[in-house]
Amino acid sequence: MRIGKGSCHGTFGELLQGIIDEKPILITFPIPQLKSEAVFIPNPAAPEMRVADLKVKALKAGELLTQQFGLPSGGRLEIRSNIPEGKGMASSSADVIAAIKAIADSYSLPLTKEIISAISVRIEPTDGVMYDEVVAYDYIHGELLESFGTLPPFILLGIDLGGGVDTIQFNQFEKGYNQHDRECFLEAYEWIREGFKLKNISLICKGATISARVNQKVMSKPFLNEFIDLADAFQGGVVVAHSGTVMGILLDGNILNRNEVILHLTRKISEMVKNSNIKVFNFISEVEEYPCKRKTKMPFIM
Repeated sequence: MRIGKGSCHGTFGELLQGIIDEKPILITFPIPQLKSEAVFIPNPAAPEMRVADLKVKALKAGELLTQQFGLPSGGRLEIRSNIPEGKGMASSSADVIAAIKAIADSYSLPLTKEIISAISVRIEPTDGVMYDEVVAYDYIHGELLESFGTLPPFILLGIDLGGGVDTIQFNQFEKGYNQHDRECFLEAYEWIREGFKLKNISLICKGATISARVNQKVMSKPFLNEFIDLADAFQGGVVVAHSGTVMGILLDGNILNRNEVILHLTRKISEMVKNSNIKVFNFISEVEEYPCKRKTKMPFIM
């Protein structure tokens, strides 16, 4: 055994979340710049595993992993993360997965995505962030449904509306999706699938916007219609955290006059919100070759 290390990215909400063919489903929106990193220092003589900062979900994941492989769980788990909690950005899922990876690294365990999924969903509904690429994922049962690959180059301009959401509590109440909602989810899924097939982010945006509209009946977002109008002007769409507090405008990263568009939309969003407590931020991703070459920029503007 050795000191083990593991990491996992966060997300900005989801491209889609709902029900398709009676399966709970989400399509991930990975943000590599958001990350949870874990270090596990094993100590077989210690009676139990310890973790700082109340990371109890990560601790539970570590205990489940060592139990599964019949290993001593004694040691210290340390987690550092820049992912805001309770916002719908996969903070706890990333902590759980980073912890699992760190402990597996320490003991040289034959870790698979399926093992990670099985442990993660025993703790809470999980965001599918054990996969680096964009995937369709059953977040209740931990099942990979489809892999889409990497998003084409994109721009994301978003806000955090404030407050927080408990994922476990959120998933305990009935969402009340009707037949029309279910048809919308299927339509959104097909737009997103086609967008990845054609490397066309505008089609992906269409699907994300449909899902965001349906989610208004579950967790309403102020300014959604205004965000949609702004996005439409640039052939973009709106992405939300379906069980969180963030919402953003998603655009083609190859848009003409990109810097001017970013400045224009950032100003419009700030004028619209008129609340100094709401964070406005942007994320620009230029992907040349996945996963080796990735350029990212994520300045936060208060």
